[in-house]
Amino acid sequence: MKKAFFLSLLSSLTMISCSLEGSEENNQTREQSERSINQSITSKSQAIGDFKKALADANNPALIKEEIENNSGNQGFGPSRKKILLEPAKTVLLSTGMTADQINGLNDDAIISQAFISISNQ
Repeated sequence: MKKAFFLSLLSSLTMISCSLEGSEENNQTREQSERSINQSITSKSQAIGDFKKALADANNPALIKEEIENNSGNQGFGPSRKKILLEPAKTVLLSTGMTADQINGLNDDAIISQAFISISNQ
């Protein structure tokens, strides 16, 4: 009788241990996915912040004055201002889910325009 009771207790403990182990793994998986979601939100907001900072730098009155003086009839940003905006714009697009191949298929003006569209949707 003692053996049966002991074996019954041992098997119960084993089953409880296994079920707790599974729930712990589920909790870890859930925590990792939540961390990854929070990190992607953070990196997207950081990318947008960096783009806005670059936009402020590109709207420097000295650069605008230089661009007006050297105006060749082009619309949009001049080369020096595009150079400031291009990398932060690419980062914004990457943070929204575009791939590097998709971004590389666009010209500089389209990349900057898509970044403006992305931040306006926020």
